[in-house]
Amino acid sequence: MSYKCKECDAEFDSERSLHTHIKKHNMYLGDYYVKHYPRCNKLTGDPIQFKNKEQYFTTDFANRNQLIKWCKQSDKNEVKRYILEILAKRVLRKGWSYGPSHIELLKSKMPDIDLYKEYYGTYSKACLEVGLKPLFTKQISKKFFKNFDVNVFIDTREQKPLSFEKSEVVKLDFGDYTLSGDNFTNTFVDRKSATDFVGTFGSGFERFRREMNRCVDTDSYMYIVVEKSIKSIYKDYFPGKKITTLNWAFSNLVKLQHEFPKNCQFVFTENRTQSELIIPKLLALGDELWETDIQYYIDCQDVLGEG
Repeated sequence: MSYKCKECDAEFDSERSLHTHIKKHNMYLGDYYVKHYPRCNKLTGDPIQFKNKEQYFTTDFANRNQLIKWCKQSDKNEVKRYILEILAKRVLRKGWSYGPSHIELLKSKMPDIDLYKEYYGTYSKACLEVGLKPLFTKQISKKFFKNFDVNVFIDTREQKPLSFEKSEVVKLDFGDYTLSGDNFTNTFVDRKSATDFVGTFGSGFERFRREMNRCVDTDSYMYIVVEKSIKSIYKDYFPGKKITTLNWAFSNLVKLQHEFPKNCQFVFTENRTQSELIIPKLLALGDELWETDIQYYIDCQDVLGEG
């Protein structure tokens, strides 16, 4: 594959070589792409700002609110085609084998699951249109709304253990929480504060991947439960700090989810109280919930209430 410079028609065998060459025209990369490949916001008509090439060619709106507004006021057939097109493009670009989860759709500023359901009946049908199944395919079990009288094992290394009606401190090979005896469901929870989450899925990512490999080796499933909502993390946790650090953590979250699609998922609660409420349910129900997008039901159907 060759790459041609739009300024002088010189050809290169790699995009990297082309980008190096562009500097010889005394142009920034952004100036080059904006000049030769102008793109505009689908709602406002304003020029798309260039941050990097991938962002430039995949951005149609400044934010999710603009996308939703455009969908509401545009021709329904056009909207239906568009939301499927951007789903297909993301899956192809990333090389994923499954359709994105609720969290991935949210963080990539794509249409949410409910919008796909509005136009395709179910999110699964939308994913099937592009030849994939979604990461999570099951509705939430009715048993989720029960209370479970279980003894929770808490790992000895847990620094700030949550409180449960019944619990016991033991040494676990991985994770922070699981169940004991006959209630064991091959399900574990790794609890994270907001600070833990950013550290683990930033500089500590490779270490956590090794922990996930141990989980897979025992045919187990891991929930990573973060005791702060995504919105609150962005709003409260990072004032004045580099947003790239936080975005890096969420990027690695998505990578991990697709690397271990049948062995883990992430759950962001509002606080420790909500974490104490949901963890016994996740552990007790085991594989009845493994294929359920728990975060979707927390965010969009309020299954935990106010916490």
